[in-house]
Amino acid sequence: MKILVVGAGFSGSVFARELARSGRCRVTIIDRREHIAGNAYDPIHWATGARYHKYGPHIFHTSSSDIVDYLSKFTDWVPYRHKVRAILPSGLAAPMPINRTTLNSHFGIKLVDEEQMRAFLKTVREPIESPANAQEHLYSIYGRDLTGLFFGRYTKKMWNLELPDMPISVVARLPVRYSDDPHYFNDKYQMMPANGYLALFEKMLDHENIEVQLNTPFDKGMEADYSHVFNSMPIDEYFDNEFGPLPYRSIKFEHRFDEPFDYDVPTVNFTDTGKYTRKTTWALYPGCGGEVGKHVTYEEPCSYEDNNFERYYPIKTIDGWPQRRYKQYEALAKKKENMTFIGRCGQYVYYDMHQVVASSLTIAKRFIESST
Repeated sequence: MKILVVGAGFSGSVFARELARSGRCRVTIIDRREHIAGNAYDPIHWATGARYHKYGPHIFHTSSSDIVDYLSKFTDWVPYRHKVRAILPSGLAAPMPINRTTLNSHFGIKLVDEEQMRAFLKTVREPIESPANAQEHLYSIYGRDLTGLFFGRYTKKMWNLELPDMPISVVARLPVRYSDDPHYFNDKYQMMPANGYLALFEKMLDHENIEVQLNTPFDKGMEADYSHVFNSMPIDEYFDNEFGPLPYRSIKFEHRFDEPFDYDVPTVNFTDTGKYTRKTTWALYPGCGGEVGKHVTYEEPCSYEDNNFERYYPIKTIDGWPQRRYKQYEALAKKKENMTFIGRCGQYVYYDMHQVVASSLTIAKRFIESST
């Protein structure tokens, strides 16, 4: 069976590997870019000789041992627990997510345990029993001052939306800390590929039943040559925007070299009204190498139309119109028996890496079983 996979990121590459491994499929995987690995692509920069993540930091984290076991076929790991600081307008670099250290630094107080932190937050939070949007959710935890300081301006830059216009799910991903734990994620497994993501993908796609074609945009005329197409391209683009385009946010990356970096964490967030949301020094990520400050990347959110149609983050709104529009495209997609839309842009959903691997494994297994 001849299979075409569109997109050589996590979703497409997992599909390609599993279908090829079944022994029943010859897989061609194409990508419009000049490289595999999708947005996890982490080459060596020519100017520094050190690794960096071309499309922004990718930190692997999951609580699923099954996902770790699967990806461990293609890489060894380096333990890594991510830390972030938020740079406040005052210049204070506070731990993010908000924790006890954050409150002590910002308010000039001395909370010493979880009980005291909970008691303090109770004095500043708003008693909203059933929050209706992201702003009310944050008010119910942190109150107005902390919400505005840490989330208000940042959210506006990131999403071009105000907090009341966003669903709770967008901000609920961030854990609430009642201790001085400075780490960003709670997952059981937190680590980075020992030799980088690109090496992981190279090994995943190294199979006799897989052919990789780069610099190859998808064309509908290709469909006739294959029994089935697994397509990670934007679903609205495939259907010629019949119901209108789906909204996304994109990121412009600005690389600077030999810039001082005075923080003990690799990534800092900007909570001011400036155009950048965060900056990263790659030398503080395991496996990247180089000197601290030698290569620093700033991120500026923007409309994907203003960034060569690079789609990064599907947008969710409180009224749900983007998801309703996606459902219209999904209904069209279900009529195409020989095509399955996959991944972030094909399914119009924000996936962490472990989530897209899990989704791809499940759908690939179902397809293989139904084809026997």
